[in-house]
Amino acid sequence: MEVKINIHTIQYNEYGDKNEIKVQSIGTLYEKKNNTYVVYKEKEEGKETTTSIKIESDKVTIKRFGEINSTMTFRANQIISSNYATPQGIFIVETKTNKLIINKGEKTDINIDYNIEIMNMFKGRNVIKININQ
Repeated sequence: MEVKINIHTIQYNEYGDKNEIKVQSIGTLYEKKNNTYVVYKEKEEGKETTTSIKIESDKVTIKRFGEINSTMTFRANQIISSNYATPQGIFIVETKTNKLIINKGEKTDINIDYNIEIMNMFKGRNVIKININQ
């Protein structure tokens, strides 16, 4: 099923600087084994990235394929490590999910608040709001 996806990310670095990213896209939603999947493509600087969001009852996994390849999993009160592959190399990313709210229904709303650390090079906090509508 075709859906509209709105993603609003607010990033805070360890110095309190704030950066906002807004993404709007059209994607495909489907159900498989009691989980919901949303897949969409976005272009940035002429390079296409495919993103897959897997929504489970208590966990959200975001996979990105393209110039950058990453898998980030969010489950409330858990610390999860993953690889973030870029043209510059592979980085280990650690996330600690402070809050995860998943509201599924006619439309799906996901709120994720997490701390992020990239190999002792970067520390910050991100807040992501994902809205999926038919």
